Amino acid sequence: MMRNRVLGKTGIPVSPFCFGTLTMGPGQANLSLKDGRDLIAFALECGVNFFDTAELYGTYEYLDSRALPGLDGAVIASRSFAATRKDMAKSLDLARKSMHRDVVDVFGLHQQESGLTLKGHRDAIEFLAEAKFRGWIRAIMVSTHHVACVRAVSLMDEVDVIFAILNLEGLGIRDGTRQDMEEALAFASSCGKGVYIMKALGGGHLYARAREALEYVRDLPFVSSVAVGVKSRAEVLFACSVLSGGEVPRAVEAETRSAPRRVVVEDWCAGCGECAKVCGFGAITLVAGKAAVDPAKCMLCGYCARTCPDFSIKVL
Repeated sequence: MMRNRVLGKTGIPVSPFCFGTLTMGPGQANLSLKDGRDLIAFALECGVNFFDTAELYGTYEYLDSRALPGLDGAVIASRSFAATRKDMAKSLDLARKSMHRDVVDVFGLHQQESGLTLKGHRDAIEFLAEAKFRGWIRAIMVSTHHVACVRAVSLMDEVDVIFAILNLEGLGIRDGTRQDMEEALAFASSCGKGVYIMKALGGGHLYARAREALEYVRDLPFVSSVAVGVKSRAEVLFACSVLSGGEVPRAVEAETRSAPRRVVVEDWCAGCGECAKVCGFGAITLVAGKAAVDPAKCMLCGYCARTCPDFSIKVL
């Protein structure tokens, strides 16, 4: 049974499992619209009410409320790299129109690094505050891989929700340890911020310890929900079971643990470097004129695949 938790002071109830749409999208599994929507419908039947997306992911169509009436009562979170008022307005308009929703519940800034980068997005934040006042969004969020950003956002009255990286081994945290991020998020929660977590499975590095990894973030007192990227019913069932504290079917756990992913760079890579620019984990460099991926640093987010102009990078 999925028991909802309130997301900070927003008053928004969310399921402990947040369905991450990145994995099923064009940068990774590339499910058909029918298969993707069927998977979302299955999650809704399982009691999931929280779905995470982003403009970069290219997954808005899966979340079209006209095609899936059950989504009308669900909570949708999305974000954009937009830094100006004008661009953020375009991003929110795109989200609302693409998903056919008058209100996108949680919307904000994608992949911020520090108080300095937040200052550079001041115009966008001011637009989001206006959008909240007008009722186009219910809460303003910031997503980040950085402890410094969490600390800065904790003291910003405009921001309601933080979507941060955290996992059992501290993988992917760009400027500190697991303990540093725990302490920063606990402080954020004490300031009234809603907190939900990304990369609980370390971008796939923790698949062999998947249950332990999800239980760790599930039991942190400041966490309202955990976003897990899924592409199959087994993965939905596994995340639902663990994050709700229920019994996990052995077959479901075995199937989930046997599905590792990897990044493939095709021979036709032109070495433009766009993938390296967008990688928030420093996992991509250019070697002999082509992209090279460091598996130890890669979190399998697929941002590189979405950015590549020649479709030469894939997450499989």
